[in-house]
Amino acid sequence: MATLAPIGLHAVGLLGPGLRDFAQARPALAGREPLIPEAVTIPPSTLLPANERRRTTQTIRLALKVAEEATEGGDRERMRSVFASSSGDMDIIDRICAALTEPEPMLSPTQFHNSVHNAAAGNWSIATANPAPATALSAFDATLAAGLLEAATLQLAEGGEVLLVAYDVPSMDSFREVRPVREPFAVALRLGPCAGARWQLGLDYTDDTPVTPCVSPELEALRQVNPAARVLPLLERLARDAAADVTLPAPLGRRLGIRLEPLARNPEPATPSHG
Repeated sequence: MATLAPIGLHAVGLLGPGLRDFAQARPALAGREPLIPEAVTIPPSTLLPANERRRTTQTIRLALKVAEEATEGGDRERMRSVFASSSGDMDIIDRICAALTEPEPMLSPTQFHNSVHNAAAGNWSIATANPAPATALSAFDATLAAGLLEAATLQLAEGGEVLLVAYDVPSMDSFREVRPVREPFAVALRLGPCAGARWQLGLDYTDDTPVTPCVSPELEALRQVNPAARVLPLLERLARDAAADVTLPAPLGRRLGIRLEPLARNPEPATPSHG
């Protein structure tokens, strides 16, 4: 794969243990403050109608929360989106599997509706009244890199802005031995043209470059227990506003190299003097 042309990163949404949003998390990501791993509280979406909001699951709320944060001030009604989750809504899947073992299996229509892998993407389209294409994908532990490649390709091929949302919830006890996801985590990246962006990303496939760990031991522990948290080394460098190279695990045992460069910001308008 040839190196992709640079794309702009305009905004970030974030939710995880001790990481309530990107602005609140920046001191810990930059190493200026310790990470305090508070329990994750997932607020209901403010964009969904009340009837739809009541039917959402923890997984859907997790994805929508970071999507709302990253798209604040953007054109949500036109933005294309990529929703990337390693395992989808494991809580719902666990309940459905348990129901199927009963002598008289009875499946909740709402649970079945939310069990499909594109449930979060569908709810986002409803919440934003957005008819633009929305992709849902999974690539096991390489899901984040697969989603970033998909979103970047869409942006470069068609222009405009593309929202990437990567998210996973903890495994239920019945799945934990084979899929040990231990903490909820979600990130959203609003990608677009480099003009007006806060950062620039260059992407390239590699085969033998080591995966980049987190600088912080606490964040590294979180990176290891949720596929979506593989983004944390990139977020640490974003928080430092310094050029850096980050390598993520990619599909088929390969690596995705990311060259991060902060872009010049417009200067703040001068405050007029009086007197």
